[in-house]
Amino acid sequence: MTRRRFYAPRDSIRGGYACLPSDQAHHLRDVLRMNTGDFVEVFDGKGNGYLGEVELRESEVLIRNLQALPRQPSQTSTILAVALIKPTKFEWILQKATELGIEEIIPLTTRLCDIQIPGSKITSRWERWNRIVREASKQCGRFTAPQIHEPLNFSNFLCGEEFSLCTRLLFHEKARYLWRPDEHLLSERIVLCMGPEGGWDDVELEQAGKAGCLIFGLGPRILRAETAAIAAISIIQYQRLLQQPRPESSSL
Repeated sequence: MTRRRFYAPRDSIRGGYACLPSDQAHHLRDVLRMNTGDFVEVFDGKGNGYLGEVELRESEVLIRNLQALPRQPSQTSTILAVALIKPTKFEWILQKATELGIEEIIPLTTRLCDIQIPGSKITSRWERWNRIVREASKQCGRFTAPQIHEPLNFSNFLCGEEFSLCTRLLFHEKARYLWRPDEHLLSERIVLCMGPEGGWDDVELEQAGKAGCLIFGLGPRILRAETAAIAAISIIQYQRLLQQPRPESSSL
């Protein structure tokens, strides 16, 4: 049986104990009805995982006798810069991108993006996005959760220094060239840029080209924004897995 997994922030793990946040504690105690002495796994979203025992202590849920689990192998960083789309579809992208191993997610506002988040709601929306990726990390067995940046205007993304040294690939249904992912796997940090439901406009494509973005297509069909994002991530992550050394097989 698969062992239950829970998230605990790094600063709540000390002295062989992890104190679960309220939502995780509620799920363990009130939904799953687990008891003191049950074994569970805990991860901190920063690359560390532990095995421990449940301890129900009044209103707190602690995981005691923590034993560190082997760290998961690090992967070359793949970053998703994706235009804001309808909330349910955008959150679906967050979930699936997490399962597929994305390390960072940059929400973009673009010229044809019809989703605008009021300044007063950015913090609550960002917190919700982080809950979604933590839950997805818990479900798929990751010890890390993707870093989610605050929404960034596409022009500012192109001009900013933080991602200027990355290999930036922008996908467009009318691109002249089809993407060949094996040509871009040597870069340590790759950013996949995906447009909104209305696509990229000509000004953005020109700006992207001048900023050094490589513009490619994913095939002859027009894909929905969420489909294109997950297709691109799946392709590049699979290609990277193929490049990893194969384990030596033992001979009988």
